[in-house]
Amino acid sequence: MAHEDGLVRELTTLRRGWGLEAERLRGRLGPLVAAWCEIHRTTSEREARRVLREAISAAIADFPADDRLAVNVALGIAPGSQHALLSDRVGILAQRLRVSDRTARRRIDRAFARLAAEIEAGARPGEGVPDPDEGWFVKRLKVLVRLDTEEPELIEERLIVATRDGLSRISAQFTVPRVEDGSDGERDVTADAQHGVRITGESREGQRHFRWLLDLPRPLARGDTHTYSLVFRIRDGRPIRPSYAFVPLVMCESVTVRVRFDPERPPRAVWRLDRVPYSVLSDPAQPGETLPLDGAYEVAQDFTAPQLGYVYGVRWLGQDIP
Repeated sequence: MAHEDGLVRELTTLRRGWGLEAERLRGRLGPLVAAWCEIHRTTSEREARRVLREAISAAIADFPADDRLAVNVALGIAPGSQHALLSDRVGILAQRLRVSDRTARRRIDRAFARLAAEIEAGARPGEGVPDPDEGWFVKRLKVLVRLDTEEPELIEERLIVATRDGLSRISAQFTVPRVEDGSDGERDVTADAQHGVRITGESREGQRHFRWLLDLPRPLARGDTHTYSLVFRIRDGRPIRPSYAFVPLVMCESVTVRVRFDPERPPRAVWRLDRVPYSVLSDPAQPGETLPLDGAYEVAQDFTAPQLGYVYGVRWLGQDIP
């Protein structure tokens, strides 16, 4: 019920002012509604409005006619209800239902409570085993790539948000990109939980892709947050591609990438990868604007709302590159 109340609050915010016709609609979306509709921060305003309308229309399809009308008028979806003030739309609903403004507002509150309950019910896992790749998104990811160690090491700290009740297991994935000359074979990668999760399963797909199952310390309710950290190590001694590429597979709000280079083998150039198609990484390096290393031989880059399926990170030229 607590998270149902959270949905009611977020939905109530949406019906203020111009409703779904408001400017900067994405900025008004709470985390529960955004996760329900799978609206990412990089989703355009037009697309966010379309997705939200379609999701709400589907959720209220079986509501009584008066409740459907109350939702559509309150949000400014119904024809003739596009007004700058909610109070004006309440008056329109009162006229159409032939009730007082006070009663019309109560109808709206009732309809929105029912909408929140419908969303909540639809988000609950079924009788089968929940998919660990679903039911959560990443609010913040911090990555440290260490190239000054005996073997390449990647440390990830993630703050996740549950989008369904009872979230108890999630997944982690790691791919070793094919080196530029294509000579690499089967890779050897290990994962270790630093804090916040317990690794309970591991699988390999092909020669270079790895997946782990992570059990949380306790089940999360919808809207709960949790922080955990993993460290990945490439143990096979083979060369790695001179880049770190993060490709979001679930919604992610922010990413910080830090690469620590070996002072004995500093790179010739380092540049940023920002919303790059993954296939570009297989092309010959085309350095962008050079990023300077600091006194610790590190470079750090921040990314806000990375788009699903695109590459974010850094790439560099090693000293052995002619």
